[in-house]
Amino acid sequence: MANIDTLVKELGQLTVLEALELSKKLSKEWDIDLDSLQAAPAQVAEVVAESTTATVMLMSFADGKKIPMIKAVRPILDLGLIEAKNFVEDLPRAVKEDLEKDEAEDLKKVLEEAGGTVELK
Repeated sequence: MANIDTLVKELGQLTVLEALELSKKLSKEWDIDLDSLQAAPAQVAEVVAESTTATVMLMSFADGKKIPMIKAVRPILDLGLIEAKNFVEDLPRAVKEDLEKDEAEDLKKVLEEAGGTVELK
């Protein structure tokens, strides 16, 4: 097999006409129809499956709402007071992952009522 670096260097030194001639010879040798390659490939419609689960992200909380946020987070995550305080102070964080959409919406509502800014991802 030829040294790839040498081959790349040699191809880089070809003139436009030499490159065109090379492409014609290769297409003939490898039986490639260059005219069919000119057109852009057909775009495949991307199927977007809507997820049935969501991750509840606590992004921030309003000024003066630190204590209500700690009180809201403690039972949700089954944390002690210090752990809940540390959790609330280290935002943004995922509160719960892979919840059903309805359950995630309910959790979002609870956290927002306590003064939090919540995103579902």
